[in-house]
Amino acid sequence: MKFVTVNLTILMILLSGCSTLPAAQGITTSAATHTYVLRGSGTPTVVLESGLADGKESWVPIYDAVAQFAQVLAYDRAGYGASRSSNRSRDGATIVRELRATLQALELPPPYVLVGHSIGGTYMELFARTYPDEVAGVVLVDSRHADFTRQCEAAGARSCRPPALLAALLQGAPKRELEDGELTMHEVLRAEPFPDVPLSVLTRGKATKDDELFYSVWLETQKSLAAQTTKSTHTVCELCGHYIHKDNPELVITAVREMVDQVRPGILTGKREL
Repeated sequence: MKFVTVNLTILMILLSGCSTLPAAQGITTSAATHTYVLRGSGTPTVVLESGLADGKESWVPIYDAVAQFAQVLAYDRAGYGASRSSNRSRDGATIVRELRATLQALELPPPYVLVGHSIGGTYMELFARTYPDEVAGVVLVDSRHADFTRQCEAAGARSCRPPALLAALLQGAPKRELEDGELTMHEVLRAEPFPDVPLSVLTRGKATKDDELFYSVWLETQKSLAAQTTKSTHTVCELCGHYIHKDNPELVITAVREMVDQVRPGILTGKREL
């Protein structure tokens, strides 16, 4: 039986590498209109939040595999794809409110497993701090710590802030998310403490001689993210860059599966203590 399980896992990983997302649907709430894809079944729902300038397609390497063991939602934030909002503010609190309204409109009951990459992880951290009773667990995929920039500059590292060229190249919602990034980080730092729910922190391991000091601070702040709860794991993918879910999709799939397996019994019995 164990041999069969291992081979099924390998098959799921291989299939995830050549898959595409299902046809997108759209839903409109009082907060925003979001395009999304929803597949799989069971509790809890896994919610995927992409990084800056990335739409839901960023999750193609893991989406189908996760849908084999959970119901999984990937969506486009307002300003990406066909998603839109009348609110021009693109700070984290606004994005969290818009996402929550969509989850409610889709009648996807909490608590959720939140998975976020890069600044998408920051948004998911803010969601967990804002609505702790609606979160079963969180997976952060090389997510930016809210205090990283300050600590990075205090250490004398270079490139602690997003490069000016990036700001010049971005347009629309991604540009406004970048401009509102400092506000987003302040929102996280001012929010309630991170809830004592299971947390998996995945960190890139690639560093060059030019960014050794930068990476040293990045790694320390990643450890700080994991220290927010007593139920955390921290994994460094030595061969991964910032896009861990593309460089090593099986690592992210496994982290999400283990999170779902850990929290599902408590949700089904109505007992959140894990």
